Amino acid sequence: MVEERLTMGGGGTLTLHQEGPRVHMEAERLADGRGLYKVWLHGEQGGKLLLGTLAPEGGALRLRRTLSVGALEQAGCWPRFRAEAPLAFAFNSQPSGQWYCEQHPERLVSDPVLKKQLTGAMLCRRGEGGFSLAAPLRADRPVRLPALFCLARTERREGQLHLVWDFDGEGNPKVPHKRE
Repeated sequence: MVEERLTMGGGGTLTLHQEGPRVHMEAERLADGRGLYKVWLHGEQGGKLLLGTLAPEGGALRLRRTLSVGALEQAGCWPRFRAEAPLAFAFNSQPSGQWYCEQHPERLVSDPVLKKQLTGAMLCRRGEGGFSLAAPLRADRPVRLPALFCLARTERREGQLHLVWDFDGEGNPKVPHKRE
């Protein structure tokens, strides 16, 4: 029996034991009280597989699954993949209208091109019917969402100019209203 231990994006480890055509997996991460975490496998060729939600056990969050090599291959997550354990639901969600640091803004938008452009944390503000994302406007750095540059407005946040984009509840960009 071969054992392999992977570090998961978002924190924690995924341990694998392959026994013939079966792969036993155990994911574990610190129980930080922030919310619910899901474990995803991402194959090198674009495959994606949800293993499940981590549950409290013995002071940590754990998930155990056994899958066939065939099922992992069919999902595009075998033999090479990476594991991720992102926060899927925050227990203490941010109050509407207040800016906070969103670690994974790519999960909020629906368009695949935008998902690829949204790497790294951004400021986020939730409101009725949608949300806004903001990034500092700097002359020495590229714009965070070049595909939506023409839809951005500017706002000052803590003395610095930011580009702000508005999205509807499904994660689609909103076109600013025409001004007369």
